Formats: sequence, structure tokens, C-alpha cells
Amino acid sequence: MIKLIQIITIIFAVLLLVKVILRLKNKKLTINESLFWSVMWIFLIILSIFPQISDKIANFFGLGRGLDFFIVSSILLIFYLIFRIYGILQELDSKIVELTRSISLKKISDSKKVDTKQLKSNKKPDIKT
Repeated sequence: MIKLIQIITIIFAVLLLVKVILRLKNKKLTINESLFWSVMWIFLIILSIFPQISDKIANFFGLGRGLDFFIVSSILLIFYLIFRIYGILQELDSKIVELTRSISLKKISDSKKVDTKQLKSNKKPDIKT
């Protein structure tokens, strides 16, 4: 007999699977990202429908219950995703610093340019600010 939590989990996973498909269609996700998340949500749907599968997987890895396997694997996945996000943030931070330096140097360079019209007319050159 299917339990209420299984129904809620299935609905949740299906909605997120649809969201993945829509984000792929709108080109907000790459094919690899879409594939990763689709597999995750389909796996969750399968485990919700057939919870005994998680017990077999847990026994294979030496864990007592399927829920233990699910919790441990979820924590590991979360740590991996946090690590990836941290790396992306570090890369973005470096790019922002580089861009800021480039813009600052360009502004300094532009502010020191002398108006060529003023030089031709023998006037005292104005420095642009």
C-alpha cells in the first residue's frame, strides 16, 4: 500500500522534473546539468514507488536500512554540490576583481588623455576628468 509520504514525494519529484525540462527548454540549464537533475528526480520517484530497492542498495553498501543509505548519500551529494558552488564563486570573484581592475585602469588612462583640439589651437591643454 502506498503511503501519503510516497505520494507527496512523487508529486514533488515530478514537479521538479518538469521544472528541469522547462529550464532546459529556456536554455537556463545545460544538457549535462539537466541530465544530472533528471536522473536524480527519476531515481527519487523510483525509490518512492519501490522503497524496498533502497533496502537492497543499503545492504550492498553495508548500511542497515534504505533510509540510512538515502540520508548518507544525500549528505554526500550536498557536500559535493556545495564544493562545486564554492569553486564557481571563487572563479566569479577572480573575474570580478580582474574586470574591476581593467575598468579602473581604463578610466585612469582616459582621464589623462589630452584633447588634441586644444593642442592644435595652442591653448593650455585641459585634462578630461
